[in-house]
Amino acid sequence: MLVRGRVDKYDRETSQHIVAYLDILGIAARMKHGYEEQKLAMNKLHNLYTHSMDKRTAMDGYSEIQFKIFSDNIIIVKKLSEQPEKRLLDIRALLFCVSNFQCLAVKDSVGWLVRGGISIGELYIDETMVWGEALLKAYDLESNVAIYPRILLDSDLLSHIGSDEELSEFVRQDFDNLCFLNYLHIQHFGGQFLKSGFQMMLDELNGRYTERIYQKLCWHMNYVNRELDKKNERKDREYRLHLE
Repeated sequence: MLVRGRVDKYDRETSQHIVAYLDILGIAARMKHGYEEQKLAMNKLHNLYTHSMDKRTAMDGYSEIQFKIFSDNIIIVKKLSEQPEKRLLDIRALLFCVSNFQCLAVKDSVGWLVRGGISIGELYIDETMVWGEALLKAYDLESNVAIYPRILLDSDLLSHIGSDEELSEFVRQDFDNLCFLNYLHIQHFGGQFLKSGFQMMLDELNGRYTERIYQKLCWHMNYVNRELDKKNERKDREYRLHLE
């Protein structure tokens, strides 16, 4: 006998979604600080969400993106159209939204590193629950594979992106041949803010970091400097990250 079988149709189904699972590094430690520090961190995270979604009026389908935030973990989801051309627009909207979130996180208004995974697959989401293999794949990329402050892209997503010129700009291949989200693709003339955000990270650590934290900082520094070099924008030439 099913629970509430007489009143519930049991007709919920999964469908194709693109899912980002993100972890903000260091939040757990910040929760152990005093009340005022905790409150500031909580409000920063809330405003990362609200500011990230401010772009929805400028892009088709942006308003259909769903966020779930619990502690230091964020899920960002968009249902995919069955029409190939519309599906690519759905993917672009999600990648743009996640890129915007990560850009805001690492700059001078927040100063946080983000790690995660993005996948395509079956999912069900409503106000109560999130269920499906797409979430499991994205979670696995974040928890077991990414290591560095990067958002890895799964093979199904990369297959959809293919040779699409616009979407390919969101993809970078790392030293270990894994592909990650090039979130700075959407950023122009942001060198000063990125440098200030990096300094905020260093100031918060105050020289007290383990080898693992040092490796994450180095990865972030190298990625930002490399992308700024590629853009070669005059206003940003004087801004590069440095780690003593």
